Amino acid sequence: MTVNIKGSNTGTVTDLDGSFEIKAESGSILVFSFVGYVSQEVIIKDQTSLSINMETDIASLEEVAIIGYGKVKRSNLTGSVSTVSSETLEKTNKIDAVSSIQGQVAGVTVQRTDNKPGSGGFNIRVRGANTINSGSGNGGYSPGQNPLFVVDGIFVDDISFLNPADIERMDVLKDAASAAIYGSRGTNGVVIIQTKKGKEGKMSIRYNNYVGFKEIYNLPPVFDGQSYIPFLRDVVVGNQFASNKDGNFSQYSAAAVNIEDYLSEEELQNIANGVSTDWVDLITRNGFQQNHTLDLSGGNENTVYAAGLGYTEDEGTTYGEDFKRYTLKGNIQSDLTDWLTFGYDNYITLATTNEGSLEAFRSAYRLKPIGRAYDENGDLLFLPTQKETQVSNPIFDTKNWKLENKYINFIGNISLSIKPLKGLSITTKFAPNVKYTRLGEYRGLYTKSAIGNQSSTRAQVDNFLDYSYTWDNIIDYNKDIDSDNSIAATFIYSRFLQENESYNIQIRNFSSDNFLFYNLGAGSNINSYGSGFSKQTLESYTARVNYNLMDRYILTLTGRYDGASVLSEDNKWAFFPSASLAYRVIRENFMNSQKVFSDLKLRLSYGQTGNNGIGGGLNPLGTLSLLNSSYTNLGDASVPTLFVSGLANQDLSWERTSEVNVGVDFGFLNNRLTGSVDIYNRNIRDIIFFRPLPTATGFSGTFDNIGESRNRGIEIGLNAKIIDNDNFKWNTNINFASNRNEIVNLYNNSNEIIFGAQGGTFIHRVGEPTGSLYGYKYDGIWQLDQAEEAATYGQKPGQVRVVDINGDGQITEQGDRTVLGNPLPKWTGGFTSTMNYKDFDFSFFVYTSQGVTISSNFHNARAFSYDGEPARLWNGYDTNYWTPDNPTNNWFQPGNGGPYQQAIKNMDVSFVKVGFMTLGYSLPTTTTEKLGIKRLRLYTTVQNPFTFTDYDGWDPENAGRNTYGAAFMSRTYMAGLNFSF
Repeated sequence: MTVNIKGSNTGTVTDLDGSFEIKAESGSILVFSFVGYVSQEVIIKDQTSLSINMETDIASLEEVAIIGYGKVKRSNLTGSVSTVSSETLEKTNKIDAVSSIQGQVAGVTVQRTDNKPGSGGFNIRVRGANTINSGSGNGGYSPGQNPLFVVDGIFVDDISFLNPADIERMDVLKDAASAAIYGSRGTNGVVIIQTKKGKEGKMSIRYNNYVGFKEIYNLPPVFDGQSYIPFLRDVVVGNQFASNKDGNFSQYSAAAVNIEDYLSEEELQNIANGVSTDWVDLITRNGFQQNHTLDLSGGNENTVYAAGLGYTEDEGTTYGEDFKRYTLKGNIQSDLTDWLTFGYDNYITLATTNEGSLEAFRSAYRLKPIGRAYDENGDLLFLPTQKETQVSNPIFDTKNWKLENKYINFIGNISLSIKPLKGLSITTKFAPNVKYTRLGEYRGLYTKSAIGNQSSTRAQVDNFLDYSYTWDNIIDYNKDIDSDNSIAATFIYSRFLQENESYNIQIRNFSSDNFLFYNLGAGSNINSYGSGFSKQTLESYTARVNYNLMDRYILTLTGRYDGASVLSEDNKWAFFPSASLAYRVIRENFMNSQKVFSDLKLRLSYGQTGNNGIGGGLNPLGTLSLLNSSYTNLGDASVPTLFVSGLANQDLSWERTSEVNVGVDFGFLNNRLTGSVDIYNRNIRDIIFFRPLPTATGFSGTFDNIGESRNRGIEIGLNAKIIDNDNFKWNTNINFASNRNEIVNLYNNSNEIIFGAQGGTFIHRVGEPTGSLYGYKYDGIWQLDQAEEAATYGQKPGQVRVVDINGDGQITEQGDRTVLGNPLPKWTGGFTSTMNYKDFDFSFFVYTSQGVTISSNFHNARAFSYDGEPARLWNGYDTNYWTPDNPTNNWFQPGNGGPYQQAIKNMDVSFVKVGFMTLGYSLPTTTTEKLGIKRLRLYTTVQNPFTFTDYDGWDPENAGRNTYGAAFMSRTYMAGLNFSF
């Protein structure tokens, strides 16, 4: 809120609690103003403090939405745009900016793919799957097609470099009409991020911090030393069932198994000594976490400024993992004259991520609990048992495997704006982004990778230099034609350039582990090396016109003409139009007499966006035929050769997305209840996909425009002021979204594309969602009294039974596989509740993802590994599995899963998570005034305290993730303060 002395240049702004300080003489008039509220004037007498209650301005509703290359009053918004405020970001207290919006915006699905600190592992989808391509590497399956991020006008690929405490707001452009201003860059939606800027008034200094720790939880059940022995016996019986030829299964029993036939003397002695090693406990810890942010801002009517620095530390729950981030920001905007304005922003990040061992996590789950970590003298054992020669003690991995990712990232924005005429401004902005990354890895002698073999020790260094810039030239014209008609026009010429360099080398056979990856010359064998360079450019011409009639009918027209260097010569350019209309019904005269609505607006939009294939795996040279080098033998000589490595497609053109959006914004009870509903239909055609070719052509495939898909859905957002009085306030926010994705057609009248990815089998099939899970449908476990029927299918009791879909008495890939579900949720939702009682505040947040089906990697890898080799048997999944004495349908007999055991591992991984619970206390204004400060709030928070799910693997959110390099789900306890003066 802004507080000014009327008739003077003196003023200030309040903090988040509304507290302020200003020197005013008796008789002066203070003017209080804030967007969306009625301005108030108060005459100062002899008082030293004031308490002002602002009233909502129902008529104007002046809250601003950022729409790309501009802003507009939310009441005049014609598209579908959602905003996440700095207040919301402050409540979430997340390390990374992406997770701050998880569950906060209807229609935006945020999936965490990696629990390691600093990983930045997220898939973000705005309104479902917008393309099916991800290149040739994994058959076209992509876990996520992330939206375009625009940070202070700069295009970036991810936002992990940002400290969430530095963000002022995040606006998500969801419909194609809103995103069309970004043309080919906006096909997956747009997230516009504004960092905190300077504000007019006395210099303000803010310090925010939190410290805490996190612990692992939701661990899947595995066997301890005592329960492992019955499990081993059951595995042996399972092997006997699997190899049975005569149909007599009663001859086998666990009691008859002699474990001495399968365990070494060392293992038998460990059992006798009561050894039960919890390998997970040995490699995990409570991870320390902290964040500190210090910033200042201020200015006068001509110049505003802000500067700040931040430090973040996140220690992983597995030894050897941690993340540290330093940030430095600064910005200034100055009216040099009445017609000339200068602006400059920068944001610098230095971050280091230690990923630790990529093997320790899964080794801790593989090793038998009857192995030992330490010998009789307390020294670590590299191999827990003499018999185990492939999986080493994971404690060694946490100490001897170093994987460090360090980067420095700079984004900047320098602008100059002139106002030659009233209502006309001409602005030029140059926004560079430079990022240097060094990835260093060393796998020492005592790691699972080297397994004690010196020749297998390795050091690798990868260097990446990424440079890009955006140069925007913008003309804005605003004209109030008369009291009922106004027009706003924006014209943009933009150039974007991106260059990427990479260099890598791997050396093996180190005589000492002391050098890590800092002395590559200490190794004797060069295993591999390489380098790379790519460049792409994009040129754009854009126009947007907004017409407002009587503040009741608002029309927005946008057109963008893009040219992309990555496409073929005849298809580089494309035009992306949009139109949107808003009808503010509440401004009609006939609404004055009704008492139901306090706000009502109808919206209709149509827009087109594009995709040039870069986000889907098409590299900048993907439309060209390239030459690669190789060698061939001519007689006894090795001769260098060249060969064509790619098949050019000169007809490759833009992928296009067209969308119709219908929406309504409403308010009831003097806007005590507000909300919006959006219904959309999005069609994607000319999808860019790596189309496989027959091997006889000599090429694996080529990029082509191959198909069409559709997304349809509904989004609902509600905000309620349930209680609103002087001492107690209770506000809630609810959002809900449901999306239905469907492939409409594929190339050459093909009906389907089947491929493997993420540990499962997937399918792109016409009439089904993109990337659907595909396979046999689980139908229980074959029981002993079904042995004869099972035999007709070539199976045994205890094995997984699947549905004979076509009823032909046999199970075949062609006749009995079916679509089982989809990795994308059928619906998502979020609920935030905030309560304030006097100086106390309490808030919590719950979000859910429902209808997600995935091939569970925990169950693929852990249930049951090597159960066909009892002597080598790893630890296993402690569940209610089938035995002759326990005829359950819950899980198959260990050692006897049968040919279709994958079917039981395809699971619904829906979940409900409590994102955070926060309790805070703010010092009252009377106390802060005595202390000479503006605000002091103390709070405590627990993040991710509860997860409700039927899934019993590690984390339902990334259940399909490979266990190589995986990490544990954790909850975090923290305390912090918000301080300003």
